[in-house]
Amino acid sequence: MLLSTIDFILLFIQVCLVAGTLLNLSSHPHWFIRGWDFPRVQIIAIGWAIALLHFAIAAALPGQPPVSDWVFLALAIGLTLWHGFRILPYTPIFPKQAKPTQKQHRRERDPASLRMVVSNVEEENDQFEQWTQVIEDADPDILVALEIDERWVDSVSPILERYPYQIIQPQKNWYGMMMLSRYPIVEHKIRFLVQEDIPSIDAILRIEDGRQIRVIAVHPRPPEPWRGNDATARDAELTIWGQELAEETGPTLIGGDLNDVAWSATTRLFLRTSGMLDPRRGRGFFNTFHADHWYCRYPLDHIFHSPHFTVSDIHRLPHIGSDHFPMLIDLRLEPEHQNEHEVLDEKANDSDEVDLRIERARENDEIQGEAVHREPEHAIRD
Repeated sequence: MLLSTIDFILLFIQVCLVAGTLLNLSSHPHWFIRGWDFPRVQIIAIGWAIALLHFAIAAALPGQPPVSDWVFLALAIGLTLWHGFRILPYTPIFPKQAKPTQKQHRRERDPASLRMVVSNVEEENDQFEQWTQVIEDADPDILVALEIDERWVDSVSPILERYPYQIIQPQKNWYGMMMLSRYPIVEHKIRFLVQEDIPSIDAILRIEDGRQIRVIAVHPRPPEPWRGNDATARDAELTIWGQELAEETGPTLIGGDLNDVAWSATTRLFLRTSGMLDPRRGRGFFNTFHADHWYCRYPLDHIFHSPHFTVSDIHRLPHIGSDHFPMLIDLRLEPEHQNEHEVLDEKANDSDEVDLRIERARENDEIQGEAVHREPEHAIRD
């Protein structure tokens, strides 16, 4: 009786994992459906843990297990194959999508090299000195900090003093942001593409060799049960940026906390539509959230770049007291190599998927951004 009860509980958990996996085939924006995008590694691990637990209990307890060993084994293998197909491109065993810089240059002596850091500081976080030390050690040329409010701006003056060019949009709603730069900011806009309280920073910077690059900071609202949000706004924002960047011909970086994993359908749609590159592909997960829970971490903080750049280095920075780790990337502007990267090919139905995500936002009365209910502003570099 005990063996039967345990076996059926284990089988029920396995079936729930399979059901969640199948739910994720839908593009419906409800948080419960889209949330299954995130824990693909955890689903594989739990699936095998349950199978091994079944074998261990069956060997320890007398009697014939009511559920065949093959059922647990088949479910674990099926989950591994399905989720592995999605996450393996983000491991070092796959080719690098963004090609590495062939000849390493000392960044401080190379006017074509730059370092960018994206950091979600967590608005409630009060570890200002810890964050300051990590950023000083990283020494980025471009810093994007998210969830910035007035308290944060007032508390990190040592960092602000290091950067002569600043765009600061503090807000008390977890969506403030700032972009700090060693490079002159030629022009910039604070844009509210999808929601009137969710900003993006869109800037043109002039790097040391005189060339101009476009740098965009984003932080779309996530799908989450405790605030009643679905994925409509996030999907629309990424999709709209993808459409706009598809027309961009100059070197471009877009980074921030996307509140979406690298392997999700929406992120991959953005990459296919925009022609941008994900430096994680072929290099590693670089999980950035949740910083306090090693068993529940996902790659939510991203820095995508156009094919004008090669990648010298990418890694995750140390803990800053936030629920996110910062991400660092070293790039070199080498447009002569832009045809050597593995840009994702568009699919036949991508245009329909883009239209669907934007139309959902237009039908939502709570979404009132500039690019949803009226013609978007022109990009700052036409």
